[in-house]
Amino acid sequence: MEKIALIAPYFGTLPKEWFQLILESCRRNSSIDWILFTDDLTNYDYPENVKVFYQSWEKFSEYIKLKTSEELSISPSLDTPYKLCDYRPIYGDIFQKYLLDYDFWGYTDITDVIYGNLRNFISEKDLKENDKLNFLGHLTLFRNTDEVNKRYKLPLNNIPNINEALTSPINFAFDEAPNGIHQIYLEYGFPFKRIDNIVADISPLRFSFQLSKFDNNYCQYYEKYSRKIFSYRDGTLKEYKISSKGEVVTQEFGYIHFQKRKILSFVEQKNPSFLITPQGFIKYKPIDRILIKKNTPHKLYLPFFKLKWKSLIIRIQNYKRNK
Repeated sequence: MEKIALIAPYFGTLPKEWFQLILESCRRNSSIDWILFTDDLTNYDYPENVKVFYQSWEKFSEYIKLKTSEELSISPSLDTPYKLCDYRPIYGDIFQKYLLDYDFWGYTDITDVIYGNLRNFISEKDLKENDKLNFLGHLTLFRNTDEVNKRYKLPLNNIPNINEALTSPINFAFDEAPNGIHQIYLEYGFPFKRIDNIVADISPLRFSFQLSKFDNNYCQYYEKYSRKIFSYRDGTLKEYKISSKGEVVTQEFGYIHFQKRKILSFVEQKNPSFLITPQGFIKYKPIDRILIKKNTPHKLYLPFFKLKWKSLIIRIQNYKRNK
């Protein structure tokens, strides 16, 4: 079995309400390791496969800027943890001392996800045949070889390359399609595979759950709305939704990602089984149409307007900057 490590820096306060639930979902993926860099000293019950390295943001960012400067001969910009999105594709190069024992490494989010059975979606065949699996910042894998780990340096046509991305304070999302590292794989024809069904990527634009998806050209869209909740039972994550025919249909996912969404928790932190609803994590119950409807009310979602306003401000600032 190919050995996998996922790198996940996080600086600030980890979400106390549900972080142990996330760690328990990591624990049940015992054949995959997580490497967490953080300055949160809270005494969580970390599983053996989550390797924690305590560092201040200042020390961590200085190390990244030093290694980046050595590799690219640039003066990198890294003022906030959010900018790390652009640095993710170089982790295999600059954090190699942590990755010597692994066949694949990747980056992932660590505070807004619950992992199901990841190995059900990451097959040994796909790992042997591809250098890169998937294309989004909340989980992407790379083969751990020196040649693959340095592909971020390759020039790109018509869009910013890594030097431009890392010398600017602006976030270029170099870790995700259609930009950056994935564009390098497309332009140079390196072997990769999309695993679209691995993630239930929850839209931040509606209170009830609606999945964000990408078409063949990597244009984002949202699925047709249907009432749905999720269950997590002993390491398996499943969606339960009411179909257009009024039937409850299920689908397994490798992980669920809560984009820009605060989730309340009403379950014990080490509970092996619970439901995931728009209203929060709740105790597990048998799932039927009545339960799904009860937990998916139609309501005004104020964070939607906040996100739209923030997006407008950013576009105006970028327009003035480039004018």
